[in-house]
Amino acid sequence: MSKNRKQKLDRPALERIARLFSAFSDATRLAVIQELMSGPQTVSELVASVGGSQGNVSRQLQLLHDAALLDRKKEGNQVTYSIADDMVFSICELVCNKLNRDAQEKQEFAFQI
Repeated sequence: MSKNRKQKLDRPALERIARLFSAFSDATRLAVIQELMSGPQTVSELVASVGGSQGNVSRQLQLLHDAALLDRKKEGNQVTYSIADDMVFSICELVCNKLNRDAQEKQEFAFQI
């Protein structure tokens, strides 16, 4: 095994990782994360900015909270959500950078024809 390779993960660890990645697999959840990157927001604010029904946005917020990606704070009858782990910013940046590279490569390829 090379020095740079870590030991392989067991199946339960891989399943935990898959569950975490699945939290990023819905466009509404990604829209919620995108909105919260600018700071905490209430459920009502998120419904207005993301669109869709309050029920659907609330379900997505619950899934993200269960995945430990969001924090929530209840004040009276309002719940405010925020990003719980800065790792979310890193993952989003990595994915966006990859998509930008892919788009640039396709554009360059198109000009080479």
